Amino acid sequence: MAAWPPPVGGAPVADAWPRTRRPLPWLIAGFLAMIFLVPFEAIHPSVKLPVSSDFDRFLVVLIVATWAAGGVLGGRSAIVRLRSRGWAAGMIVFVLISVMSISVNIGRITNLGEWDVAQKRLAVLISLVAVFAIFSLALRVAELRAFAALVVVLATITAMGTIYEQKTGYNVFYSTAESVFSPFASVDPAPTDVSPDPSHPGRPLIVGPTRHALSVASILGMALPFAVVLAAVAPSLRRRLLWGLAACVIVAGALVTQRKSGVVVPAVALLALFVLRPRQLLRLAPFGVVALALGLVLSGGSFSSVRQLDNAGREDSTIGRTSDYPAVVPDLLSHPLLGRGYGTLDAARTDTYRIFDNQYLGQVYQVGGLGLVAFLALIVTPLFVVRSVLRSDHPLRGPPALAAGAGCLAFGVAAALYDILSFSEAPYLFLFMAAVCTCAACVEIPRELADRGMRPGPGPVGLPADA
Repeated sequence: MAAWPPPVGGAPVADAWPRTRRPLPWLIAGFLAMIFLVPFEAIHPSVKLPVSSDFDRFLVVLIVATWAAGGVLGGRSAIVRLRSRGWAAGMIVFVLISVMSISVNIGRITNLGEWDVAQKRLAVLISLVAVFAIFSLALRVAELRAFAALVVVLATITAMGTIYEQKTGYNVFYSTAESVFSPFASVDPAPTDVSPDPSHPGRPLIVGPTRHALSVASILGMALPFAVVLAAVAPSLRRRLLWGLAACVIVAGALVTQRKSGVVVPAVALLALFVLRPRQLLRLAPFGVVALALGLVLSGGSFSSVRQLDNAGREDSTIGRTSDYPAVVPDLLSHPLLGRGYGTLDAARTDTYRIFDNQYLGQVYQVGGLGLVAFLALIVTPLFVVRSVLRSDHPLRGPPALAAGAGCLAFGVAAALYDILSFSEAPYLFLFMAAVCTCAACVEIPRELADRGMRPGPGPVGLPADA
């Protein structure tokens, strides 16, 4: 199979981001910038609302309001997008089971004072649903490559800031957020700690724009496939080198966190790419060797993240986590199907909190076996929807679909390394990638054909309405 061809004619597509006045694509771009550049979980607006007033909720509400206003006031689009059956099935089932788990445990949740945290986690889940649904409905096939480039640019900036943080101890993301938002919001101090107390030995804490090193390592690892794919489809050696350099910086940013996720998540993402498109990506193998070497140089030549893999079973944090496993067996046996209730695993309650460092175990604990199956379905559904496009040579669909699919798999692996839903960045980025998969697999046809009841033949690729 030949390498991907460049976009048809190399010409920009009309009314496709960034060459569009449509507000939703620009809000999506702003949302991605928030994930990679803004420590939004540390920003607390001064406005007091009946519901959660976290910074990201304001942006989600703005996106929902803009989408709703466009549906009410906007005219009919000239293009009809037909999405694959079941594109939202994983999300719908997971939300239903999460709500059911709270409903059947409402008495116990209220008696134990867990309702507040469960309510907040449910609000976060609703935000995730809104992000996924609107992004899936708003994105156009012609915009996917531009958004892929945006993800790489943002991830490169995040990686450079994280590397600078590791070298100097100065967190530019938190400092910038404090300068920008201080007039109308408070910003928590950066948790950065590059020189742990010698009397309490531990790893440095390099967090970038997130609350924890695990989170920044995850979003960088999930973004890495986009840089690699863009290097593979680059029409010139110069662009290939630029995208390859971006991949080097992203790898270095993940490594300086000195966490297992900084090695495992990027490695799984790259492995997924090579498994799905070996011939197209094999020619990048020499660049990969150079990227790894350069990434180690940029990260200070530290192999701390690699050593974490070998020492995983001997770390105090690992021992402390696994010591909690026997204590939760009675809960698992007494609530095998729907668990103890979604969102009831509260880290602030040290008397009942169990440290799993594994989202799958956390799902069994909170939403039972049914919830675990639904969570797995949530991760796998985008790959199932886009399966016919992953190996496609279609220039607008194939590369973004491949990168997003690899990013979704990287998220699934990262979920086994820590309680990933407790941090918003990686779930938000995953659902954007799931939306990219959904859009890449959709069928776009002119409205006049749809109004006459005409539908294209089987398969989402090669249709004439991608422009």
